[in-house]
Order: sequence, then structure tokens, then C-alpha cells
Amino acid sequence: MNTRQKSRLLFQFIVILVLITSCDKAEHQSLSFYDDYREVPIHGTVMIGPKTGSGNYTLEVQNPVLLSAEVENGWSSPSGMIAIRGLLTGKTVLTVTDNATHESQKIRIKITDNYETLRISESILEDKDAEFPPTLKNIEFIVFVNNKERGLYLINRERISLTDYVLQVRGKGNYHFMNKDDRYHLVLSYLVDREEQPVLDETSATHVASSYMLTIPDYALHRLNQNLNLGFETSMPERLDEIVRIDGETVIQMEEAGNGYNLQGGLTLIEMPVGFM
Repeated sequence: MNTRQKSRLLFQFIVILVLITSCDKAEHQSLSFYDDYREVPIHGTVMIGPKTGSGNYTLEVQNPVLLSAEVENGWSSPSGMIAIRGLLTGKTVLTVTDNATHESQKIRIKITDNYETLRISESILEDKDAEFPPTLKNIEFIVFVNNKERGLYLINRERISLTDYVLQVRGKGNYHFMNKDDRYHLVLSYLVDREEQPVLDETSATHVASSYMLTIPDYALHRLNQNLNLGFETSMPERLDEIVRIDGETVIQMEEAGNGYNLQGGLTLIEMPVGFM
């Protein structure tokens, strides 16, 4: 092999090495996340998707008594997904280390009280004069929190683009489920302003209260009873397919006692906006 051939081989080797290094850098970007703080309900699961990363991570929980964390494969995102499951209420830190770049990022995690969410809409009735409660006219979700105060949050969706929206907490209050005369009732109490719109600030706000008689499937009642510790005697029904809709929600009819308002509720899953729980 002459000098020219050796030089050519050396040049080709350098080019291949540069290409391999460039590809490696392109595939393994620096580890980063969209947020450095997340909230997870107790007994619930929140999926955290890194903004950039290799998908190959080592996870370390500062206090593993509060939560469990594991990398879940099979997602379309090349940066992977991390499943966080709440075990006990409290605060801790999750350290994520990218095994490809050996970079680490810390995420502060708060395990909050558990909650259930009811999506509300106007009930479809033969009575065309039935109206939606004016104080809930712009509200789509009622979040019931499993805590001593029996707190609730009123939430709607605010569109930020043609294809995306964010959840906005508009009001807060308290709730109470009760069994009266073999019928289940829900009492809602929350803050409103002078225009009768839900608010968070108690300054110049007043409380409104309303009671709804519920027509509720066995599964929905059992789910609420178990996740909110309501103290009823319920059990899981045998035929879920008869009462659970295709989209996974359960239909609850709500008839207001005083003004004749009729609502339709459906149990659903949303991730509560951070900073309120």
C-alpha cells in the first residue's frame, strides 16, 4: 500500500468518525423537561414526557415512600415517558439521569389529595324551557377533592390556539354527598361575584348553594364513594358494560331542587392545574 492509498484510507476513517460523532450528538440531545414542578394525586398516575432526551433514564426518588416512578416504553416520543404514581401525600424530588449523556435533572413532585372530576352539561329534556344554572354557565368541570374540607374547584377550558386549550380554575367551594329518603343528593356551595360568576378571591364575594337530586348508576356511585371516602355502603356492579359509556364516562342526572335546573354529569379524568391543591 503506497502513501497515497494510506492517506485516502486515513481521510475516509476521519470522515466516518466525524459522521458517527455527529449522528450521536443529534440522537442524544441534552436532557430537559417542560416543567421542574409537578403535582400527582394520591393513588393517581401522571405521565411526564421529557422535552429532549435519549429515552434511556435512571430514576431516583428522594423519598420513595411518597411515590413510585418508572420509565414506560412503547410511546411514540423518542424521549420516552416517565410514569409517576402517588402513594402518600407530601413533597419530594425526582432525579432523572440520562444514561446516554450522563446528565441529570431534578423535578420537584407534590403528592396531593385524591380527587374526582365531573364534566357537566345541560341535560337534554323534553321541557325546552329548562335552563342551565347561571352561576355554572361558563363552567365545564367540577373537581371534588378528598379532604376534610370537602373542597371543590370549578374549571373551564380556555382555547389558546385552533387545536389546543388550557384548563382554568375559576372558582372554589365545598360539596356534600348525602343519602336522604333512599335518594342520593349533592349539595354545592361556592363563591360568586356581583355578576354571579364563580371566583377564587373571597373579597367582595358571596356564597351560593344549591342541592341536586341524583340519578346515579351503581358504578359511578361506587367510584365516588371509594375515591372520596363518602361513607356509603356500595359495591362494584357485575355488568359494567351496561352503565359505562363508550368514552369511559358514566352518566349522572342532576335535578336541582329549588329552580328546576337539570344537569347531566359524567365522571372523567383531567389533570388538576398546579398550585391549587
